[in-house]
Amino acid sequence: MRILLSSTALAALATSALADGHGGLTGYALADDGMTLVTMASLAAPGEVTRVALAEPVSAIAHRPVTGALLGISEGKVVSIDPATGALTDLAARFDEGATLGAGAVAFDFNNAIDAVRAVSASGANLVYFPDGFGDGDDRAGRVLRFTDAFYAEGDVHAGQAPDIFANAYTNAIAGMKAGSTAQYALDSATDALVTLANNAGTLGTVGPVTVDGDAVDLTSAGGFDIVSPEEGTDLAYAILQLEGAPTAGLYAVDLGSGAATFLSDLGMGGFSGFAISMGM
Repeated sequence: MRILLSSTALAALATSALADGHGGLTGYALADDGMTLVTMASLAAPGEVTRVALAEPVSAIAHRPVTGALLGISEGKVVSIDPATGALTDLAARFDEGATLGAGAVAFDFNNAIDAVRAVSASGANLVYFPDGFGDGDDRAGRVLRFTDAFYAEGDVHAGQAPDIFANAYTNAIAGMKAGSTAQYALDSATDALVTLANNAGTLGTVGPVTVDGDAVDLTSAGGFDIVSPEEGTDLAYAILQLEGAPTAGLYAVDLGSGAATFLSDLGMGGFSGFAISMGM
């Protein structure tokens, strides 16, 4: 049975996680058009950050729960990132024909049930990078493939509307191990909603509008979203959101059952383009 925690419970767990043996939560974010990696040593103090320059722009980042590595993606390249130095290592991924991101924001997160990472672009492109060593002789290892573009299912409240997915996250992101099952959520700045995304099928389903203090908000595509899981079935969801017209972004806890977001902290800057969280292994 999955436990979908309320926003209040998520905020409480964000603080208690630092003292309950899980080793704390570290946040990584991209800024300056993907040229700077911002590290929050603890999500309990997200304003205390270090910044390192990247040698080239990265479109999005994802934490790999199984190994603890931080990966980045840009057009035609997947890299590993050293958070301490910003050094990038090209993983020599092979992009199949049509496996392009296009312009705009990119959502990027690991499916921890299979240990492969999905990238969904603002244009709807739905890609998966299967890391080297994936499977047992699986010919997808080391490749980036394109699957069905993201779209709203018939009968959904947003059916027929073009999505603008800027962030995604998988449940059961357990440090150091694969998950028995997982579900993918995403944030859409076109519909201002929290949605589900059915992996390779590309089908989007609306969970609900993103709200703060009960009021619907107008999302920009600047920000990010991630989930960490102390154990299977318990998910802590966080997002960096920059609301339309706001000069800076904030850190929020997100209720996966409704889309309600609880404000945790102003980050003092804006223009983020990726977010990833690691939990101590």
